[in-house]
Amino acid sequence: MASIVLKGYRAKDIEFHGHLNPGEKIQLDNKYSYNVRYGKDNVCVAELSCQVFDKKSPEKFKISVIVEGIFSHSGDQTKEQIHVTTYKELFPYARVLASTVTSVAGIPPVILPTVDIENQSIYRIDTENLKP
Repeated sequence: MASIVLKGYRAKDIEFHGHLNPGEKIQLDNKYSYNVRYGKDNVCVAELSCQVFDKKSPEKFKISVIVEGIFSHSGDQTKEQIHVTTYKELFPYARVLASTVTSVAGIPPVILPTVDIENQSIYRIDTENLKP
């Protein structure tokens, strides 16, 4: 049976800038990146980077977290299956870190928006029209 197991994770980097004046309004935007490196013995390391920042002045408000996870897998999954599953396992840790850092900083907690990774086209390429 196919299985992917989170063996451990760590917060690799956390950055916070909260240089806002009382009552100042901001408009948030976000960026995510995700990468999986495959190693020996059906082990992979995944890295998730999430940023939420003010669109007009990211130097005034920004929360950035990078979380790394080590996973084992049974070896019979596609890279797409591993990518999707490991993302879903790692994302909640990044979300909690961002909301915790912002809430203990005295501002309303920033909740990272979820991404429907299964419907992203990162691995789906139409090869019918490609010539050898």
